Amino acid sequence: MYLALLKLIKMNKYLKLALIFVFGLTLIGLTMVSCSKNETPDYNVELREYPVQYRADLDSIDKYLNTHYIASVDADFNITFAKIPTGGTQLSIRAQQNYPLQFINVQNDTHGVNYKIYYLKLREGTNESTTSVDSIYVSYKGTLLKNTQFDYSETPVWFQLENVVAGWGEIIPLFKTGTYDTAPGPNPSTFSNFGAGVMFLPSGMAYYNQMPSSLIPPYSPLIFSFKLKSQKSRDHDRDGILSKHEVNPAIANQKPKDYDSDGDGTANYLDIDDDGDRYMTKVELLRPYLRGANNVMTPNGYFPFNGAAVDNPLTPNIDERQGVPRKFTGPNNPANNLPTPLPSDYTDSSRLRRYLDPTSFPPFE
Repeated sequence: MYLALLKLIKMNKYLKLALIFVFGLTLIGLTMVSCSKNETPDYNVELREYPVQYRADLDSIDKYLNTHYIASVDADFNITFAKIPTGGTQLSIRAQQNYPLQFINVQNDTHGVNYKIYYLKLREGTNESTTSVDSIYVSYKGTLLKNTQFDYSETPVWFQLENVVAGWGEIIPLFKTGTYDTAPGPNPSTFSNFGAGVMFLPSGMAYYNQMPSSLIPPYSPLIFSFKLKSQKSRDHDRDGILSKHEVNPAIANQKPKDYDSDGDGTANYLDIDDDGDRYMTKVELLRPYLRGANNVMTPNGYFPFNGAAVDNPLTPNIDERQGVPRKFTGPNNPANNLPTPLPSDYTDSSRLRRYLDPTSFPPFE
C-alpha cells in the first residue's frame, strides 16, 4: 500500500491520493500486491474527450450498482460488495434500502460535464462538518469496479481535501466527524460516531487518464469507502478568516474558489485584502486598542467571524458576542466626526463585514 508505506517514512503531512509525479516514479508499484517489472505503467495514454468518457464511466457504474450487492457491513462500518450470482436473490446496491443509494450532480465547466456521483451514507456522523477546503483525518479503502483493491489505510491519515481526487471534495463534506475518545487504552486514536460512507467516482472525478500505480488503469471509475474521524478548518491566506467562511452568503453552496469579492482575479480565501481597499483583511479584524495608564495603547486581539452566544465575564475587555463588524451605523463621534458602533453592527446576520466593504477602512471610530 503506497500511502501506508509513505507514512512509514514519516511523510504523513505530504500524503496525497493524487500521487502522480509528486514523489517521483520510484514509488510506482509500491502497492498492496507485488508487481513484476513487466507491469510498468504506460504513461503515453491518449487523451479522451471528457463528455464521451463520462458517458462510458456512468454506464459502467450503473451496471455495477445493478449487478452487485452489499455482502457485509460490520460494526465498524467496513463494507464489502459482491456480484449477484446467476439466479441470486440478493438485492442490488441500487435496490436495497438499508443504506439508500444517493447521488449529487457536480457541474465541471472545464470538463464540460455535469457529473453524477453516487454515494452510500452508512452513517452521517455526529460531530463537526467539513468543507472542500479543509483537512480531514480519514480511514479509507479504494477498489476498482472489478473489486480489485488498490489502496487501503485502516489507520487514519490526514489529507488536505484540495489535494486529493476531486470526488472526495464533493462527497466527504456531506458527512460529519466523530468524537475523540480520551479514555485510556492500547489504542489512543479511538473515535466514535464518525461519518462512514462509500463513493462511486467517474474517472473525471478521480485520476482520469493518469496512473498513480500499476493497479489503476487510466480512465478507471473508482470506489472509495471511508470513515471520517476528524477535521481541521484551514486559513489558506492566514488573514484570520477561515477559508470555509470566505464565500458569499447570498449564494447557496458556493465554493471558496468561486468567491472573489473585489474582482482582482484572486479568490478571497487566497487574498490577503478581500475588498481591495489596500488594507489587509487582518488589519480590518483588529479590535480597538486598549488605553491604559499614561495613555499607553495595547492590542486587544481580533474579532472572530461570528460572535459567541454569551459573553465571558472573565474577560471584561472583550465582548465575545461581537463578531467582525460592518461599517458602523451609530451617531458620529464629535471628537473625530466618525460614526460609532451599534450592537447590531457586530451581530446582524446579513451585515457586510468591514473587511469585505471597500468603503470601510481604518480608522473605524
